[in-house]
Amino acid sequence: MPMGTTHRRLNTALSVPLAAGAIWLKWDAGFVVSLLAGYHFATYFMNPDLDLNSLGYKSWGWLRFIWWPYQKMLAHRCFLSHFPVISTLLRVIYLMWFPGLLLVLLGSSVRAAARETIFDWFPVVGPFLLVFIIGMILSDSLHVIFDTSSTELKRLFRGSRRHRHSHDQNFFDHHHQATPAWAERRRTRSR
Repeated sequence: MPMGTTHRRLNTALSVPLAAGAIWLKWDAGFVVSLLAGYHFATYFMNPDLDLNSLGYKSWGWLRFIWWPYQKMLAHRCFLSHFPVISTLLRVIYLMWFPGLLLVLLGSSVRAAARETIFDWFPVVGPFLLVFIIGMILSDSLHVIFDTSSTELKRLFRGSRRHRHSHDQNFFDHHHQATPAWAERRRTRSR
């Protein structure tokens, strides 16, 4: 699985074609900015590796305590932490506990004002928020694709090396022959 810096570099590099595609589709500039903001927010702060002591987790600074229960509830790379769309939406919903707790602690007048503001602004902000979440989903999907493909490639190459090595080693043993010098040199070189 790629390291956090590798994920960040890959996702940042792929944000250029993402932006170009949105512009080519003639998206409104506000939607393009919202898409890229969600994409980069998920890449740098809210990626699937929040279930580890990862770079994304450390990016939260002193607010990282918000993610401690999330880490304790989910195993790394489980369905709920590394499945595109579902894991992204779960992290967005999970993150709502912190502002919700603040609203409860601040009292009913603040809750009423917050509710009024949300209902007033949602028709305007709602479409941009949806595009922001789509950007997050795209970032998380790429993260999972990189994790999966990296793991499979490592398995493939590790397995082929192991098979080749065991074949060299077992052929002569199987036929009860002394290992020739060329095979011995090849075996020591591949290690």
